[in-house]
This record gives sequence, C-alpha cells and structure tokens, in this order.
Amino acid sequence: MQSKRQNILETAIRLFELEGIQAIGIERIIAESGVTKMTMYNQFGSKELLIVEALEECARRSMQSLKAFVDKSRSPRGKVRAIFLWHDQWFRRASFEGCVFNNVAGEIHDGNSAVRRVVLRYKRDMERYIASVLTDQGIASSKRLATQIMLLVEGATAMAYVCGKRDAAIKAWEAFEPSLKERESLAAV
Repeated sequence: MQSKRQNILETAIRLFELEGIQAIGIERIIAESGVTKMTMYNQFGSKELLIVEALEECARRSMQSLKAFVDKSRSPRGKVRAIFLWHDQWFRRASFEGCVFNNVAGEIHDGNSAVRRVVLRYKRDMERYIASVLTDQGIASSKRLATQIMLLVEGATAMAYVCGKRDAAIKAWEAFEPSLKERESLAAV
C-alpha cells in the first residue's frame, strides 16, 4: 500500500505533467490524493517543496529508464543510437505531454529558484550521462558531442510536442549519425 506521502507525490507528478505547475493548485492535489491539508503540509511544507521533490523523482525515473535502455545495447553505435531510440519511444506514447522539465522552466522565470535549479541539474546530469556513454565507447570529443546530442534531442522533444512530429527523435539520429560515422572513420586511421 502506498504511503500518504507517496500518494501525494504521485498525484502531483501526474497533474504537473498533464497541466503544468501553475495551473495546478494545492487544493486540487489535496483533493485528488485524498489527504487533508494538514497531511500535505506536514509531508512537504509548501507547494514549492512538493514541486521540487516531484521533479527530483521525475529526474530519477527518467535517468534510470534511459540508462536501462542504453545498457541493453552492446555496440558503441548501438548505445549512442539507443539515446535517440529511448526518446523516440517516449515521444510515441499516447501520454506524451512534452518534457516536464522544459514545461516547468517555461513557467518559472526565476533562474535562482529551487525549482529551476532542479531543472538545470537534470539537464546537466543528462548531458553528463550522454558524455559518459560516448567516453565509455571510446568516442573522442565526448563532451562536445554530448552537447550536440542534447541540442538534437531537446529540439526533437520540442518538435514532437509542439508540432506533433512523433518521429523527431529518429530524424535527430539521422542528423547526428553522419558525424558519428566520420569520427569513427577518423579514429580508425
């Protein structure tokens, strides 16, 4: 059985992903999670702290899912391609509502807020993870390439959400793959 704290957190994550953080009032989270206001505030203290914890949980789940997906691939090219394929599967879900981190960043304009710091940390962690995948595969310029991959998948995420281009991650891979082939051929020389 789920604890009251976990129930509040799961309700908040679901609502924030569907409707954003500003559109969802604390009263709605309380009502949909079936707890009292006192329980909510005893567990989280404030809406901002709930948002921070919800985003941290989303980040943990996202990174765990991506790592498990990438780890299934055996070849260096397969591991890099898996980053794009993971995004492709996400974009094609009926429940896809864009990136909760990008959506939240668009709602919170204070770059120093705790919420924005969680968003920034997630994006940096994602880029570091991608760089580590590249480094582990013996790919030179892993930090620079990780930045390029982040730009491609972030753009693909926006195109999938805003324009409905659910194949955007595959198109991003097609844009990146030639540069990877070139680097592989240079490394072989």
